[in-house]
Amino acid sequence: MKAIKKLMKHDAWFLLLFIFLIALCLRGPVTGLPPLLDRISQELQLNSSQSGLLISIPLLAFAIFAPVASWLTRFFRIEKILASGVALIAIGMLIRATGSIGSLYLGALLIGAGIAIGNVLLPSLLKREFPQFVVQLTAIYVLMMGVGGFVMSSFAVPLSDFANRTQFPISGWSFALACQTVIILPAILVWFCCRITQHHQPKNTRGENNGTLWRRLSSWQVAGFLAVNSLFNYIIVAWIPAILVSHGYTDTTAGLYQGYLQLAGALPSLILAPFIQYLGSHRRLCLFATSLTVLSILGWLYVPTLSGFWSLSFGFGISMGFILGLSFIGMRTDTPKQAASLSGMSQLFGYTLAALGPVMIGAFYDWQQSWQPPLYVLLLIGVIWMILGWFASPKPQSNPS
Repeated sequence: MKAIKKLMKHDAWFLLLFIFLIALCLRGPVTGLPPLLDRISQELQLNSSQSGLLISIPLLAFAIFAPVASWLTRFFRIEKILASGVALIAIGMLIRATGSIGSLYLGALLIGAGIAIGNVLLPSLLKREFPQFVVQLTAIYVLMMGVGGFVMSSFAVPLSDFANRTQFPISGWSFALACQTVIILPAILVWFCCRITQHHQPKNTRGENNGTLWRRLSSWQVAGFLAVNSLFNYIIVAWIPAILVSHGYTDTTAGLYQGYLQLAGALPSLILAPFIQYLGSHRRLCLFATSLTVLSILGWLYVPTLSGFWSLSFGFGISMGFILGLSFIGMRTDTPKQAASLSGMSQLFGYTLAALGPVMIGAFYDWQQSWQPPLYVLLLIGVIWMILGWFASPKPQSNPS
């Protein structure tokens, strides 16, 4: 009952609104670029590996800045660090829209640093402020991430086409990237216009020795599951438009189907938030989510005419796995700082893998000149993710701690 009263407090609503608006910006700045990659590559004469680097740079920044974000909680309030992350995302998006290859790379780096802060600290903030609602609120903020990704992916090509038709003085893809900066404004307005209570961070106690996390099997299980989730997801996000175009779809339809992937990622949130206690064990849910993603890869391989459906099923499965993995961070740690440390550890490994993935898959495609072999590699990654999900999930009879 006390938890419900805390959730209903006036300042708690402002904090939740700020959290959800930050989440709105944690996926779209990355997923909004791939539908434009062909146009950017043609104008700037980039090969597949160079194009893949535009996706890999923010992921590499996720890995580098994830432990930095965790370390900053020793000296600054979580809310202020998150606000700084929002500012980095906004600056990076503005720089990226200026239209040169150097600005694209620099903007991607700043965007990645800002998103890393949000990725690491949102689970910690939920652990601190709303520990009884970790799964439900995690599901909602992942829903906001999916909405942001859908909007930016789906409108990228139409905005670019609009600019080309009206003969804007800048490139169509540059105009589209500039328009995407609008999504960051609500979070900035809430930070400056609403009363968000900021709490002082308690000093570390002996029970908060974060180094012990690296020696826990459960920490490596959660980190491994989230790591392969990131690798799998960002390879698909980077290259599914090109894969669909190779099957005969237009770039507009390919961008729309990538938007389907992001939109479907919102659906698990709608199910898990209100009904998590009725859906059975986390292990069963993980098995369902990972199996659905593997089925989607098989579909793109052998039944590409149903690519819209496979985008929906992949988005649903990968997002459900992501929500569960993030929830495990809060459930398998004792304090907010431990949660931030485990989140940083998971993302250090996860986004290092994810940064390499798009570049390697792009280079593999350049070598093979076909998307069939890369899809078989993705199928193998999906099977590995299934196995990791089984071991990372708490046993049905156990109570995660």
